[in-house]
Amino acid sequence: MPSPFPGMDPYLEHPEVWPGVHARLVSESAALLQPRLRARGYYVDIGERIWLAQPQRPIYPDLTVARQARPGPPREPVAVAEPDEPVRIARVEVQVREPYLVIHRVEGAEVVTGIEVLSPTNKLDRQGRALYEQKQAETREAGVHLVEIDLLRDGPRVVEFPDVLLEELPPHDYLVNVARRGGEDYEIYPVRIRDRLPRIRVPLKTGDDEVLDLQAVLDRAYDLGPYPERLDYTRPPRPPLADDDASWAAELLRAPGRGS
Repeated sequence: MPSPFPGMDPYLEHPEVWPGVHARLVSESAALLQPRLRARGYYVDIGERIWLAQPQRPIYPDLTVARQARPGPPREPVAVAEPDEPVRIARVEVQVREPYLVIHRVEGAEVVTGIEVLSPTNKLDRQGRALYEQKQAETREAGVHLVEIDLLRDGPRVVEFPDVLLEELPPHDYLVNVARRGGEDYEIYPVRIRDRLPRIRVPLKTGDDEVLDLQAVLDRAYDLGPYPERLDYTRPPRPPLADDDASWAAELLRAPGRGS
């Protein structure tokens, strides 16, 4: 069963659902690009960043066990002050694994283009954002094209595009940025939640582009995933929609066969 939404499905943005969506978007993008790239002397591979971070979503049990030192037996008064004991809470860190795509030219295995599907860690986690900004800087210095796909409404925009120009864009919920090295213009795709996701230009060598249909990628990821069964369309999405978009979404979900 396809998603009821014509473009991005806002229910996929839920922080507990997104990690699987992210992985499928990366793998399905690679699957669509690989045959066409191979015929043109390129190939696409999946890379991965790994680091430890504080969890950004609730993974704790209902009860958190805190350790407090037991008071010892009464002591004789002494001149040295004894410190008070703190409440000790176990430190929890999670391993973050973030896949991304790299396009190589077959001849010499030259890195040509990186494709990033942004995650909440890129936008909201301090360490994750620092690592992503480092990736942006490294691609600039190496002359590697960068395609940034931001399908998350929550958090600040972190794409490689001047903030002052972001304010000049048409109203949008999602954003795709193509940072073409050596290009004269910014290439950006602002997308409303009611819009079909765009077919974007993926830069290769100078004057040599490939096309990636993001809607086809999302549709494949949705069809192959557990989302028709897992998503609860009877409740508001997280993050919530603006009032007018919420009314529009409610109409879609009342369509025959969807129910509420």
